[in-house]
Amino acid sequence: MTEQNQLSTTQRVLKHVLLWSVFGYCYHSAINLLVKMAIDSQPEQVLVTATAYCLGFNILSAHLITKYDKHWPEIAAIHIGVFGLLVVPLILVGSHALLSRPLLAGILISLPVFTFAMRFIKGKLLKN
Repeated sequence: MTEQNQLSTTQRVLKHVLLWSVFGYCYHSAINLLVKMAIDSQPEQVLVTATAYCLGFNILSAHLITKYDKHWPEIAAIHIGVFGLLVVPLILVGSHALLSRPLLAGILISLPVFTFAMRFIKGKLLKN
């Protein structure tokens, strides 16, 4: 009975990838909303404001990734970022829907870095 309840490695990886893809779509929607908010709040400095909003959101996302994914949080962060910021816009709208390159690079690099830092901090806090 326990062998039937155990998922094989392939099934577990597939489950994680599908969950990460759903979260990536939600991540795409949130990042687009943050960029629109930045455009509305300070039209003269959109890139700086959007980067600040997205970095703050990446800290929250890193917390959620490390909370719910105990096996591969950094890989999850990379998949979520790439899927949410590259694949989803390309499939839904086309290449003109991608964010500007500096903003896209900052968001894509910061999510795995913040996820690693969050996992490190949580690990240190649990030891104390």
